[in-house]
Amino acid sequence: MGSYAPDGGLYVPRKVPRLKKEELSKLEWLPFHELAHHVIEPFLGGWVEQDQLSRMLEETFDCFTNNAVAPLYQTASNEWILELFHGPSGAYQDFGLQLMSRFINHDLLKSGKKALIVGCTGGDTGAAAIKAFSGMKGVTLLVLHPSKGLTAEDRRRLLSVEEGNVVNIAIDGDYSDCHRLCEQFLKQNNDAQQHLVSFNSVHWVRVLAHLSFYFYSALQLGAPKREVAFSVPTGNFGALYAGYIAKQMGLPIRQLIVATNANAGLHHFLQSNLYSRHEIRTTKTPTMNVSLASNFERLQWSILNRCGEKVARNMQLLEGEGTIHLEQDEWLEARKLFDSLAVDDADAFSCIHEVFAQSGYLVSPNTAIGLRAARVSRRSLLIPMVCLATTHPSKIGAATDKSEIFGHLNTGGAPAFTEQDCTSIPNDIGALTSLVRALSKDTESHSL
Repeated sequence: MGSYAPDGGLYVPRKVPRLKKEELSKLEWLPFHELAHHVIEPFLGGWVEQDQLSRMLEETFDCFTNNAVAPLYQTASNEWILELFHGPSGAYQDFGLQLMSRFINHDLLKSGKKALIVGCTGGDTGAAAIKAFSGMKGVTLLVLHPSKGLTAEDRRRLLSVEEGNVVNIAIDGDYSDCHRLCEQFLKQNNDAQQHLVSFNSVHWVRVLAHLSFYFYSALQLGAPKREVAFSVPTGNFGALYAGYIAKQMGLPIRQLIVATNANAGLHHFLQSNLYSRHEIRTTKTPTMNVSLASNFERLQWSILNRCGEKVARNMQLLEGEGTIHLEQDEWLEARKLFDSLAVDDADAFSCIHEVFAQSGYLVSPNTAIGLRAARVSRRSLLIPMVCLATTHPSKIGAATDKSEIFGHLNTGGAPAFTEQDCTSIPNDIGALTSLVRALSKDTESHSL
C-alpha cells in the first residue's frame, strides 16, 4: 500500500505480463469489470483471491453512471472521445481511486491497522479522493490544495464534504508547492501503526486501474487486429504511463500523444530533450497546471533500460539544478512512441466551439486540449484516434464566464452548500507535520 519505495523512488512492476493476440481477442466483448480483472490480476501476485478481486472490480465500476463505464463517442472520421467522466466525481481519477479505496479497505481488514491517506490536488483528484474515502472506517484523508490557482467551483467541491474523516488543508503556494510538500511528508514519515498512502498518481494502483480503459476502448475499435492511437491531456503523466504499460502488455498502440496546456514541460522534453522545472502559468485548465510530472520518473526507468542508478541521478539533478537531459539514444526511445503538443487556452476554447459546431458534442477544456493535440499531431488518419475525456463537460463552466456554448449545457445550477472547515498552513514541512500530529490526538473527530 506504500506510495514510495524505501529508497525514495516510485514502485514499478518487476515484470510486465504480455498478452497474446488470441488472449486479447477473447476479452473483446467482456463487461468492463471482467475485462479489468484479466488486465489487473497478473500484477497482483495473488495478493487478493480471484473471487474477491472480481467482487471489488464489480463494486468499483458499478458506481459509474453509464453501463458501459467508459463509452466511446465519435466526433469525426476515425476520431473518438473516450468518456472517462461517468464516475462519482465526474473525473477520470475515479477509476484509480475507487479501486484504491477497495484495496485499502481489504488491507485494513487483514492487518487491523488504520490508514492516513495524503495527497495534493488542483481540484479533480481531491474531489475524486473525497468520493472514494469519505466516511471509510479506519481512514483519515488529508487533502492539500494550493491557495493560488484553485477555481471557486473546485474549492466548493472540496469543502462541501461533511464527513469527519476528511481534512482539507490550504497550502500557501501553487500546485508545485503542494506536490513537493506531499512528497517530503510521505518520504520522511514512517508509522508502523498505520499505513501512510498517497492518493496521487505516484501510487501504483492509480496507474494499474487506468489500464482497463485502454484495453476496453482499443478492443471496441478492432484491436488486436487493428492498431489504435491515443491522445491524453496530462499534467502528471499517470494516465500516459498506463498507456505505455498497456502497449508493453501487447495492446497494439501505434501512437501516444502527450497533450499539455501552457505548462509544457513534458512537451518541451519530447521536442528538445530538455526537461526542467518552471514557474507555473495560470490557465483555464488548472488541474493540468504542473511543473514537473511525477510519473516522468517511471518513464525514465523504462527507457533507461531499468537502470535505477541513472534515474536516481537524474532526479537528484532535477531537485538541485532543476534541469536534465537524456542521452540522444535514450531520448529517441521516448520519441518512438510519444508525440506531443502544448495547447493554450485560446486554442482549447476554439476546439470546444469547433467540435460543438461540427457534431453538437460538448467537451471540457481539458478534453479539448487532448482533442486539439490529436488533430494536429496524429501520424495516420487510417488509425482510430481515441481522445481521453478526463473531465465532465460541465467543467467548462468553471473555466469561462458566459460562453456562447455554455448556454447549451444544462448543468442544473450549482447546489447550495455549507463550506466546511479548512485549515491554512504555510508551505513548510514542519507546519504540515505538526498539524498531522495534532490531528492524531483528536480521536473524537479523526480516526488516525
